[in-house]
Formats: sequence, C-alpha cells, structure tokens
Amino acid sequence: MHKAEGLTDVQVGSYIFMDCQYIEIGSDTNDEVFADFAPSLTVLSTLLNTYFEKSITTDAGAKALTLNKPGPWVVGEKSFVYNAGSDEFGVIRYDMAERLYKVGDRLEMIVPHCDPVVNEYDQIYAIRKDRVEAVWPIAARGRSQ
Repeated sequence: MHKAEGLTDVQVGSYIFMDCQYIEIGSDTNDEVFADFAPSLTVLSTLLNTYFEKSITTDAGAKALTLNKPGPWVVGEKSFVYNAGSDEFGVIRYDMAERLYKVGDRLEMIVPHCDPVVNEYDQIYAIRKDRVEAVWPIAARGRSQ
C-alpha cells in the first residue's frame, strides 16, 4: 500500500531493478538516495583501454547503457563518472580508483534507466552469488516505440 492517499500506480516492472534514476529519487528514510534494497539490474563491461591517465574505455556504450541521466554507476567505485563515448564504447573518468585496472578487467555497472536498457538485450542472466541460476528471454526485446 502506498503511503500517499489516492495513489494507485505501482511500477512493478521497473522498481524491482532499482536503476540509478530510482536510486536518486530517495525514500522515506533517506532524501538523498533510495537504499531500502539494492539494485538488481547491472551490465557487465570489459575494459578495452587504460592508456590515458585517470580514464578507462569500456565496451559498454550508449547501446548497452542508454544516454539517460544520471549515467550508470560503477559498482564499488564512487568517483567514477561514465560517459557514452559512442554507441559501442563508454569512457569512464575518475580522480581515484579503489584498485589498479588493466585491459580485460570487468566492471559491473548499475544501469541509468532500466526500461530502455532491458529493451536492448535478448536475455537477462539471473545471477546469485556469482553463479548463473537462470537465463530469462526478453520476449518484447526491440519492440519499445
């Protein structure tokens, strides 16, 4: 039951993922971020380039993560700022990193807006404790208009 009288809209298809836009809305207990439960939809990307100082290039561009704001958040890296360098590549800039990264390393990113991101994939991998438990097809993939 919603706490605001008269509201009946429940976004059961979106809020379960808890994307960056939902997190920034805040909650009853925290005006800054929604922290009642963790995000469940992430995209795994691979580092392609670490040549430039305080900059990483990934294989996750606008097609993988959309151009919605806020941009995706890198799990475990608070100072990373993502920018879609192109459709296929993303560029992450940072002041500090929690560890040293090299080409081939993986980054897990919380998606900016779940609806358009899910629309770009054929399937979702359901993972628990680093193990794939199920693969769910996205039947309506590409049919968003």
